Amino acid sequence: MKTNYQKTVYACFAGCIVQAVVNNFVPLLFVTFETVYRIPLQQITMLIHH
Repeated sequence: MKTNYQKTVYACFAGCIVQAVVNNFVPLLFVTFETVYRIPLQQITMLIHH
């Protein structure tokens, strides 16, 4: 019996793409908050640590 893992491979590729988008979007969001709302980067990063 031959097992087909094609859908699993596609799901893994999709997961990698989503992780790349999220990992690159968050720093841009920090820069936007810093610029638009004039929140210092130190205060923005404190939100993550707590």
